[in-house]
Formats: sequence, structure tokens, C-alpha cells
Amino acid sequence: MDLPPIRVVFFDLGDTLVVSSNRSWVPGAKEALADLRSRGLRLGVISNTGTWSRDQLTPLLPVDFDWSAFTAGLVLLSGEIGVEKPAPEIFRRAVAASGVPAAECLFCTESLPDTLVAQRVGLLAARTPPPPNADARGLVAALRAAGVLPAPSA
Repeated sequence: MDLPPIRVVFFDLGDTLVVSSNRSWVPGAKEALADLRSRGLRLGVISNTGTWSRDQLTPLLPVDFDWSAFTAGLVLLSGEIGVEKPAPEIFRRAVAASGVPAAECLFCTESLPDTLVAQRVGLLAARTPPPPNADARGLVAALRAAGVLPAPSA
């Protein structure tokens, strides 16, 4: 049975895209985001931020972090929506915001509980090792090699 194509890729922020301890990018994260955009995929964020909003969080991210790299409406921060992972509701809201079935959404994180809950809600989920072993570009390459991700758009 063929799986439906992935159309939306959500990422956790801390230790999946950004090294929480020092405000730097996880190795390969910027390249992975560019690669996914080149495949015509929409990008989003599902992340626990305590009570912090996007504006409060931004100074703690890499200086070249750009929220506009993510599709408007697909950034779900717990500090803005009042729901934290691993609650299924945050994943349900992400799927609803995407406008596509859960099976066409992929969630990438370093957290096993978050991965399992995302899968229970119907998203595909991929785990990457946390820093110092994190490799976002390697994760995307592995997903591409496994046929989970489409070829780049022309």
C-alpha cells in the first residue's frame, strides 16, 4: 500500500532545529529547511515555549532565524496557543491548520514521547538524535532515501 505524499513538514524548535543551550542552529538545519522548501513542501513548527510568544522567543534563537521561512499559520507555539506537547491537541491543531490529512504531515523532533503522540494522531514522525549528535540534513537525506520525501521541484 502506497502512503500519501508528504505535503507539510513540522519541526520542534529546541534541539531539533536550534541547539537550546547556545542559540545556534543544529548542524544541517538551515540546509534541511532550504532542501524541503525546494521540494515544494510547506514548513511549520510545533514547539513548547512555556508562556513565551514568538516575539519573546526570537532573541533566544540564532540571529539569522527567520519565522517567514515557515508557512503562515503553521507555527504552533505553546506560549501562543496554550497547549503543550505531548498533548494530542497540539498535533490535532497543527493538522487542522495545515488543511491536509494527518497522513500528509510529517513531524520531526528529538523527543520519543512527542514522536509517539504525533503518530497516534496520524502524522508521520521522524526522530533525530539531540545535540551534540543532531544532524538535520542527515535526517532529511534519510527520509528522501526511504522515499518519504518527494524529489526537488523543478
